Amino acid sequence: MIKRSLLLCFFLISSIVLPVQASAMNYVAIGDSLAAGQTPNREIGAGYADMIALALQPEVFSKQLSVPGYTVGQVIGQVDSEAGKKAIKSADLITVSAGANDLLPLIQNDPNRGMLTFNAVTAAFALNGVREDYALLLEKIKSLQPGADVYVMGYYFPYPHAFDQHKPAVSEQLDVLNQIIKQEADKAGVVFIPVADRFGLDAVEYLPNPGDVHPNEAGYLEMANAFLDVSAPGMQIPASILEQLPEPVSLSELIKQRKAAEDEPQETKEIEETAAIQGCTREEVYA
Repeated sequence: MIKRSLLLCFFLISSIVLPVQASAMNYVAIGDSLAAGQTPNREIGAGYADMIALALQPEVFSKQLSVPGYTVGQVIGQVDSEAGKKAIKSADLITVSAGANDLLPLIQNDPNRGMLTFNAVTAAFALNGVREDYALLLEKIKSLQPGADVYVMGYYFPYPHAFDQHKPAVSEQLDVLNQIIKQEADKAGVVFIPVADRFGLDAVEYLPNPGDVHPNEAGYLEMANAFLDVSAPGMQIPASILEQLPEPVSLSELIKQRKAAEDEPQETKEIEETAAIQGCTREEVYA
């Protein structure tokens, strides 16, 4: 039985057809709120993973292991869960977004004054933890499904509204994060997808909310096409797809749906607890 709240959390993409042939692929998106598709307005919508699925037309697509606010260590917990192991073992394609929530809580963003501040020592300590946890995360994924194609998504600079003089130091921290993720991806024999250059430091058109670091649908499209640049050269999703995407669902509505599901008699509920429901209602810092 599929929980009613899952129907709100995950968009049915079969009605939006791109000119490609559906494959027998099983695609699983793992990670934080970027993988889940969180918008700048505290909603869950069609993110980069959904758009990748639109392009590749897999037989099965799931982002039940994508939880807003999760650090790399928490994503490891998802992978270690019974639902996580089952999903990964059946996957042919896996994308991963993890790491930003280890760093960005340490950066204070004052959107009213355009100021960014952080402690370099604390940030360095957190980034070292990302390095250790990422190695373990990828090791676990490869151990569960050595035959899957695994792609690790990089991060963009999330503060385009800040004053220019505040951007370089924070941008350097994001560069280090991306370098760490790429290094661990290379060691694990998986593919790193860079997205920072597609956004730059001034991408207000992709990050319209000064107080929120999640991209709009156009930003997610950039991420999806960055993936296709590497995984399927020559294939790109046209911007016209943005006009066909379903409306996002507010987190408050998802909370109501979750409570309604929890009030159902136990025998009518899904046996497995899905991370997706937790992810759609969790307070998050970044992605």
